[in-house]
Amino acid sequence: MNQNPDSAMSPPSKNDRRDAKRASVDLFMNRFLDGHPYLCVARDVSRTGMRLRTLLGPQLPNHFVGLQFQLPGCEDVLTASGEVVRDGEEELSIRFTHMPSESQSALERFLSVN
Repeated sequence: MNQNPDSAMSPPSKNDRRDAKRASVDLFMNRFLDGHPYLCVARDVSRTGMRLRTLLGPQLPNHFVGLQFQLPGCEDVLTASGEVVRDGEEELSIRFTHMPSESQSALERFLSVN
Protein backbone atom coordinates (compact mmCIF):
# COMPACT_ATOMS: atom_id res chain seq x y z
CA MET A 1 0.00 0.00 0.00
CA ASN A 2 1.25 3.45 -0.85
CA GLN A 3 1.12 6.40 1.48
CA ASN A 4 2.00 9.98 0.73
CA PRO A 5 4.88 10.80 3.11
CA ASP A 6 3.52 14.31 3.52
CA SER A 7 0.06 13.10 4.54
CA ALA A 8 -1.57 15.29 7.15
CA MET A 9 -4.98 16.21 8.45
CA SER A 10 -6.79 18.40 5.95
CA PRO A 11 -9.22 20.97 7.34
CA PRO A 12 -12.63 20.99 5.68
CA SER A 13 -13.06 23.52 2.88
CA LYS A 14 -15.84 26.12 2.94
CA ASN A 15 -17.94 23.93 0.62
CA ASP A 16 -17.28 20.75 2.60
CA ARG A 17 -20.30 19.53 4.58
CA ARG A 18 -18.37 16.96 6.59
CA ASP A 19 -17.83 17.75 10.25
CA ALA A 20 -15.02 15.24 10.74
CA LYS A 21 -11.42 16.12 9.99
CA ARG A 22 -9.76 13.90 7.44
CA ALA A 23 -6.33 12.44 6.86
CA SER A 24 -4.79 12.57 3.41
CA VAL A 25 -3.84 9.14 2.10
CA ASP A 26 -2.67 7.67 -1.17
CA LEU A 27 -3.48 3.98 -1.18
CA PHE A 28 -4.95 1.35 -3.44
CA MET A 29 -8.26 -0.13 -2.34
CA ASN A 30 -11.29 -2.02 -3.64
CA ARG A 31 -14.83 -0.78 -4.03
CA PHE A 32 -17.42 -3.47 -4.61
CA LEU A 33 -20.34 -3.07 -6.99
CA ASP A 34 -22.76 -5.97 -7.35
CA GLY A 35 -20.21 -8.24 -5.66
CA HIS A 36 -17.36 -7.37 -8.05
CA PRO A 37 -14.20 -5.57 -6.84
CA TYR A 38 -12.95 -2.51 -8.74
CA LEU A 39 -9.57 -0.95 -8.05
CA CYS A 40 -9.43 2.68 -6.96
CA VAL A 41 -7.16 5.02 -4.98
CA ALA A 42 -8.20 6.51 -1.64
CA ARG A 43 -7.30 10.22 -1.40
CA ASP A 44 -8.51 11.00 2.12
CA VAL A 45 -10.35 9.32 4.93
CA SER A 46 -12.28 10.44 8.00
CA ARG A 47 -14.35 8.64 10.61
CA THR A 48 -17.46 9.37 8.49
CA GLY A 49 -16.27 8.61 4.96
CA MET A 50 -13.63 8.84 2.28
CA ARG A 51 -12.81 10.35 -1.08
CA LEU A 52 -11.47 8.13 -3.83
CA ARG A 53 -10.33 8.25 -7.41
CA THR A 54 -11.76 5.50 -9.58
CA LEU A 55 -9.42 3.52 -11.81
CA LEU A 56 -11.71 0.73 -13.02
CA GLY A 57 -15.39 -0.05 -13.04
CA PRO A 58 -18.65 1.59 -13.93
CA GLN A 59 -19.83 4.97 -12.71
CA LEU A 60 -23.26 4.55 -11.15
CA PRO A 61 -24.94 7.59 -9.58
CA ASN A 62 -26.37 7.48 -6.06
CA HIS A 63 -25.48 3.94 -5.18
CA PHE A 64 -24.19 1.92 -2.27
CA VAL A 65 -20.76 0.29 -2.37
CA GLY A 66 -18.67 -2.09 -0.34
CA LEU A 67 -15.17 -0.94 0.54
CA GLN A 68 -12.02 -2.86 1.42
CA PHE A 69 -8.75 -1.13 2.30
CA GLN A 70 -5.61 -1.35 4.38
CA LEU A 71 -4.39 1.77 6.16
CA PRO A 72 -0.67 2.58 6.30
CA GLY A 73 0.91 0.98 9.36
CA CYS A 74 -2.04 -1.37 9.88
CA GLU A 75 -1.87 -5.05 9.00
CA ASP A 76 -5.64 -5.50 9.13
CA VAL A 77 -7.83 -5.23 6.05
CA LEU A 78 -10.69 -2.87 6.90
CA THR A 79 -14.16 -3.23 5.44
CA ALA A 80 -17.07 -0.83 5.28
CA SER A 81 -20.29 -0.13 3.43
CA GLY A 82 -21.00 3.31 2.10
CA GLU A 83 -23.24 5.55 0.06
CA VAL A 84 -21.90 7.62 -2.82
CA VAL A 85 -22.72 11.22 -1.89
CA ARG A 86 -20.78 12.90 -4.67
CA ASP A 87 -19.89 11.40 -8.05
CA GLY A 88 -17.53 13.46 -10.20
CA GLU A 89 -15.38 12.57 -13.16
CA GLU A 90 -13.17 9.78 -11.82
CA GLU A 91 -13.72 10.83 -8.19
CA LEU A 92 -16.24 9.67 -5.60
CA SER A 93 -17.10 10.85 -2.11
CA ILE A 94 -18.40 8.05 0.09
CA ARG A 95 -20.25 8.37 3.42
CA PHE A 96 -19.83 5.27 5.57
CA THR A 97 -23.14 3.60 6.36
CA HIS A 98 -21.72 0.59 8.21
CA MET A 99 -18.31 -0.40 9.49
CA PRO A 100 -17.52 -3.39 11.71
CA SER A 101 -16.26 -2.39 15.17
CA GLU A 102 -12.77 -3.81 14.47
CA SER A 103 -12.46 -1.65 11.34
CA GLN A 104 -13.84 1.40 13.17
CA SER A 105 -11.28 0.96 15.97
CA ALA A 106 -8.41 0.63 13.50
CA LEU A 107 -9.59 3.72 11.61
CA GLU A 108 -9.84 5.76 14.80
CA ARG A 109 -6.32 4.68 15.85
CA PHE A 110 -5.00 5.73 12.43
CA LEU A 111 -6.77 9.10 12.55
CA SER A 112 -5.51 9.84 16.06
CA VAL A 113 -1.89 9.83 14.86
CA ASN A 114 -2.30 11.18 11.33
